[in-house]
Amino acid sequence: MERLPLTIALDQNFSEKELRKVTEAFGRAFDIKDRVYMLKTSEENPPTAVFSFGQVSTEKLPYLLGVMKSDYWRRVKKDVSKILSKRRRGEDPMISFECTLEGFSVKLRCRSSDRKVVEAAFERLDSAVENIWSLTRREDIPFKKAQVYVGFHEPTMNYRIDRAVILTPEFSEYEYDEKNGKWSKISPVKN
Repeated sequence: MERLPLTIALDQNFSEKELRKVTEAFGRAFDIKDRVYMLKTSEENPPTAVFSFGQVSTEKLPYLLGVMKSDYWRRVKKDVSKILSKRRRGEDPMISFECTLEGFSVKLRCRSSDRKVVEAAFERLDSAVENIWSLTRREDIPFKKAQVYVGFHEPTMNYRIDRAVILTPEFSEYEYDEKNGKWSKISPVKN
């Protein structure tokens, strides 16, 4: 099976040596397509590091999850977490894992300078991707395409869905109730 493409973007606060170590750590399991510094961004609080797995299809999902559950991934999480958890300019670093699953643009983010928290974010990534994949396959989902934002919840050391945003002329925003497994529209609010 061919390896999955992976794009890595680190901000300008990383050294060339750190960039090389991060790409080498991931390079054995993924086909590294690009490695760039994010010099400028339109986001207010841009991520410190972005790992983009691109389009993840039904055929590629088992490979991605297999890598994330492997002994190899455990080593990656230790090596990369050590580099990524360093404070940059007084702010906690934000790590973003991104992919597209069946028309859903997914951003899984963790902000912490605690190495153990960053390691846990790597460790729990497989279950978060599986959960999002399952949600996109459900019949009762109120939208077919959206940007889904998932945050790493430090107290529980698990990912939680923050919201889904539908970027159409009728902009909509939804929140997910994990307890009941339901989406609720939160904007725009109808009068």
